[in-house]
Amino acid sequence: MKHLFKLMTLAALGTLLAAGCNQNKKDEPLPEKPTVTADMYTVTANAETGEVVFKFTAEGLSPFWTVTEPSGQKTTFTDREVTKTYTAKGVYNGTLIAYGTGGQSDPAPFNFMIGDYDASLSNTENVLVSCTWRPYHLGWYGGEGEGYWIWEEGVPDYLADDRVIFQKDGKIQWNQGETRQVYNDAAAGGAEDYTFTGNEKWAYVKEGDKEYMQFSNGGFPGIKGNDASVNAKFEITHVTATSVTLLICVGGEDPNYHMYVTLVPEDWVEPEPAIITDVTEEQALAALSGKKFTLSDLGWWGGTPGSEGYWDYFTVPNEEVLPPYMCGDYITFAANGSLIYALKLDDPIEDGGAAGHFIYNDGAGALDYTATGNEKWSVVTEASVTKVSFSNGGFPLVIAGQKGEPTDPNYWFGRDGKWILSSIDVDGTVRMEIYQDFNEQWVTVFLTPVTE
Repeated sequence: MKHLFKLMTLAALGTLLAAGCNQNKKDEPLPEKPTVTADMYTVTANAETGEVVFKFTAEGLSPFWTVTEPSGQKTTFTDREVTKTYTAKGVYNGTLIAYGTGGQSDPAPFNFMIGDYDASLSNTENVLVSCTWRPYHLGWYGGEGEGYWIWEEGVPDYLADDRVIFQKDGKIQWNQGETRQVYNDAAAGGAEDYTFTGNEKWAYVKEGDKEYMQFSNGGFPGIKGNDASVNAKFEITHVTATSVTLLICVGGEDPNYHMYVTLVPEDWVEPEPAIITDVTEEQALAALSGKKFTLSDLGWWGGTPGSEGYWDYFTVPNEEVLPPYMCGDYITFAANGSLIYALKLDDPIEDGGAAGHFIYNDGAGALDYTATGNEKWSVVTEASVTKVSFSNGGFPLVIAGQKGEPTDPNYWFGRDGKWILSSIDVDGTVRMEIYQDFNEQWVTVFLTPVTE
C-alpha cells in the first residue's frame, strides 16, 4: 500500500510539473511574421553593362527574389548574394520575400533599369533606338501549300559595312560605307546605286497584335523588295536586344511573295558553337524552366548517322522550311510545369480562308489551333536519354503528325508525347526531336529563347 501511495504521489507531481511546463510554453510568444526593411537588402544595377548585384543581409531569414523583365517574363532565385546580367533594355520590377520561423513576409517591391530606356516609348521602340544596326540576313518566301518555298542567305558585300540608326525623333541616319549601293530585289543583279538624303523618316505603328515600321520621306531599311518598298510599312516579325527582322510583301505574280531582312547591332558577334549533347535532366531544367522560346527552325532526318542511308534536311541549302505563320509564335516553359502559348493571329492561309492562330502539322501543314491553358511539361529520363514530356495537350509549337483526318491518332502525333532533348546551343537554343514510326523519320524543332 505504501508503494502504491508513492506511485500516486509521483504521478500527481509529474502531472503538476507537466502542466507547469505547458503553461510556460503557452506564455512564450509565438515567432513574429518577418518584415523586409530597406536595411536588409540592396539591388545595385549597372545600366550600361546590365550587371545587377542582389544582396540580402538579414540573419535568421532566407530570401526569395522574383524579377520581372520588360517582356513580362519572370525569374526567381534564392541566393543571399549573387550577380546576374540582363541584356534587355527597360525597367525591371521585382519583389523580395523573406522566410523565417514566423512564416513569410509580405513582398517588398523594388525596380531597376537597364540601358537608356524611355518610358514614353514601347519596348520595341526602345530596342530600335538602342544602338547602331547593320544588315545581317536576307530571305524570301512565297507560294502556299505544297507550292510553298523559302530562300535564305547573308547580305551582299556592299551592304556588310552599312550602318543605320533609328533616332527617337523619327529620323534615320545611314552610313553606306564604301559604296552607295543598296539591294533592290527587283533590279537586275540586285545592286542599285542610291544615296540617302538625310531626310528619311521612320515611325512605330501597332495594329492589333502586330507591330510595324512605317517609312516616309524616302525611308526604307536599306534593302528593297522592289521600288514600292520605299515609304512602305514593314512588319516587325521578330525583335530582341540582338536582332530585328522586318518583312514586306513584294507581290507581283505571286501575291504571297515576301522578302525579309534581319538587322543586328554593329558590334554583335555570332557566338561560337558550344553545343551541349548528352543532355542531363539538370541541364534540361536549367535550359527550359521559366524561359520563353520562339521556333527558329525545323527539319527532318532518317536512317543511321554515319551510314550510307543517312539523310537530313539540316545541311541542304534552302531546304530548312520555317513557315511564315510560325514566326512570332511563343511558348513559355513555366517553372510550375505549365506551358504558356502565345500564338499570334495569322493572315488567311489561302484565298477565301479566315485568319487563325496557325501552327505547323508535319503531315497536314497549317493547322488552326487554340491553346486551352491546361498544357503541361516535365523532364524525364528513359534508357539514359533525357526527354521533355508533354501532357494535357502540350507540344513544342510543332505537331509531328501525318496527313489524314483529325480523328486519326497520328494526326496529332507529338502532342502529349516525349520529345528527346538532343542538344542545347550556346545561345540557349534547344533541339527536340521525336521519331515518326509511320514515316520512319525524325521530326526536329529548334526553339530559341526570347531575350527582350
